[in-house]
Amino acid sequence: MNETTQLRVMDFDCPSCASTVERALSNVEGVEDVEVHYSTGRVEIDYDDSLADPDAFARTIENQGYTPQPA
Repeated sequence: MNETTQLRVMDFDCPSCASTVERALSNVEGVEDVEVHYSTGRVEIDYDDSLADPDAFARTIENQGYTPQPA
């Protein structure tokens, strides 16, 4: 079943940072769509909940060097 979750990332330095996170999240199994908004730090992830673990999203963001927070 498709689900959507949102996170915030407040430590982006530039639009390239947002693109890095967007690419990394796109590679997580089960993620169907990712939108990262640099100016607001909002990350919206559409995913298949039978394939993706939402905890993996925060870990993926952390692995890129950023700090995720609940939206």
